[in-house]
Amino acid sequence: MSVPADLTGLWRRELITTPDGGRDETTTVVWLQTSSWYADLRVPADRPARPGATCFADYSDAELLDLAAVQGFAGELSVGDGVCFWRRDLDYQPPSGVPDEGAFRLDGDLMIEDGIHTPYQEIWRRDPQSRGDLQAWRREDGLRVRAGGYFMDITEREFPLPPGATLAEIVQAALAAGDRATAIDALSMRISFGVIGPDGAWRITASTWPWLEGRTV
Repeated sequence: MSVPADLTGLWRRELITTPDGGRDETTTVVWLQTSSWYADLRVPADRPARPGATCFADYSDAELLDLAAVQGFAGELSVGDGVCFWRRDLDYQPPSGVPDEGAFRLDGDLMIEDGIHTPYQEIWRRDPQSRGDLQAWRREDGLRVRAGGYFMDITEREFPLPPGATLAEIVQAALAAGDRATAIDALSMRISFGVIGPDGAWRITASTWPWLEGRTV
């Protein structure tokens, strides 16, 4: 089933709140939705910066653990009766077992989403520059999606993560065992978001591989 046109495009999260008083309006969150496939990336504002880095090996153990706080996922969206269900075929974090499902209300380019299985409310706003071409390319090792002047590209890690733990817990356990290679492997899924410039270049502006930011695909 095709996703309704009023849900397609690039959505930026402005705010998330939870009943316990939690509030976040600093994390960079982008959700790019085509008529079927979608991709989502969430980068905390305090993610470590490492000028000159070219790979994960250039980061300290503490910085690798901080990088594990990034979130990102992709799959197909199902919509019905005012509810969105985001199927996570690709996920930077281990599978939690909790469905990603929320009730939504639209007011033009503003969307309010209320969690069904987890209590939260998110406020989203659609970017007007994302109107236009909607494209999706599914690969064996990942996905690329486009909406107007924006894109997201995902390449899966070579092995699945075990369910139940968070990525930070997996990375921390590997580092505690002195096994940086396993920690880096766990972080190796590449999710990049970017802008398609007037020159036709696809330039990355946010990524789970921070050293790619500013480069072209």
